[in-house]
Amino acid sequence: MFAMLAGTVMTRCTFQKKDAPKLLLTIGGMTAEELEKALDAEKINFSSYARSMLKNRKGFINPVNEREKKRGGVVAENLHLVRLRVRDLGFTHYPTTTKLFARAKERGLDLCLPEVGPYLRLADKDQPLGTWYYIAMEPIAGSVFRLGRGGDGLWLSSAWADPDDRWGLDCEFVFSVRKSDS
Repeated sequence: MFAMLAGTVMTRCTFQKKDAPKLLLTIGGMTAEELEKALDAEKINFSSYARSMLKNRKGFINPVNEREKKRGGVVAENLHLVRLRVRDLGFTHYPTTTKLFARAKERGLDLCLPEVGPYLRLADKDQPLGTWYYIAMEPIAGSVFRLGRGGDGLWLSSAWADPDDRWGLDCEFVFSVRKSDS
């Protein structure tokens, strides 16, 4: 019923980090509202802003439900994802959100669908304690999803991602691998 992290494989892509771990994430089968209920059922912690992102009609509910309707509510979709540090994209200074996302696109990566954050939060239950990563996505009300694990459990949080915001070189982002490259 819930999305499963199918595993990690090694792949060669067009970005500088040659053997970046690639993740296969299965999404689908839940509306935006059902996805939020599934997160609650799994006792996922939320920041208040991440919760508001899930309730954002324009940025989350409508696009997720429209894709779900096209899939017929039962067909799952497999997404190829990769998790990289900002420096893995060749940056030596803190890039802006705009420059980070543009460089990823140049290297054969795309932004994730908005539902990737919640589905990946359901799937990545073994995330190491004290680690956090961001979902490279079109910001919803100026923010992207941030997934982490603290002493109190798994989190679906958020982070500001305005066009001119800058990112540290060791910040980790999940991108979607362009279909022609997967």
